[in-house]
Amino acid sequence: MHQLRQPTEKQKELANSLGINTEGKSFRVLSAEIGDVLELESFATVEKNRIKAVTEVKYIGSRDDMPQKLIVSSVGKNGYLYFKGTAKYCRPWDVEPI
Repeated sequence: MHQLRQPTEKQKELANSLGINTEGKSFRVLSAEIGDVLELESFATVEKNRIKAVTEVKYIGSRDDMPQKLIVSSVGKNGYLYFKGTAKYCRPWDVEPI
């Protein structure tokens, strides 16, 4: 009998930190629920900070390969921010409007 892939401990920790119950869920189900919560949080952050195309932002996240100042090109359907002049992207909580 084949069993579904079980979530990793790291995945369970992330899910718990997001308020997701992990009991009895497979790796794929938990991945989908985590993705949904992050997407909803992304759009809530976009709305709260009034981020839209042409908004100038300062990158405040932990990556060291991102330019400090960016201009939003678009907010993706996945909740990520995309920027003019670069192929780099990030979640909206990694920037603050200038």
